[in-house]
Amino acid sequence: MSEIFAAVDALLAKARDGGDLPEPAERERLRKAAGLTQVEVAAALDTRRETFAKWEAGAAQPRSPKRGAYAFLLAGLADIHGTQSPDGWLTLARQARPLDSDTTEGE
Repeated sequence: MSEIFAAVDALLAKARDGGDLPEPAERERLRKAAGLTQVEVAAALDTRRETFAKWEAGAAQPRSPKRGAYAFLLAGLADIHGTQSPDGWLTLARQARPLDSDTTEGE
């Protein structure tokens, strides 16, 4: 049964693609406000710095599961440093971290 919900979750994530990240300028502002480098964030997200730079600039979009991790990081940074953009993205980003699921459930 959990595979079905995982598939539905993937569809929902795809449907809201783009809504869980702030505008590129806000992404960069939050990272810099935290004193983080692109290299540090890229390493944490297990991607190349060049790829991360494109995500931050809005030239490319991260895909799941890295998108969720990036959104969750940005939400955490916004909680610390505030946000300067419309914060609709923040609600979605806070939900990006998957909850631990009970693997003992039956079908």
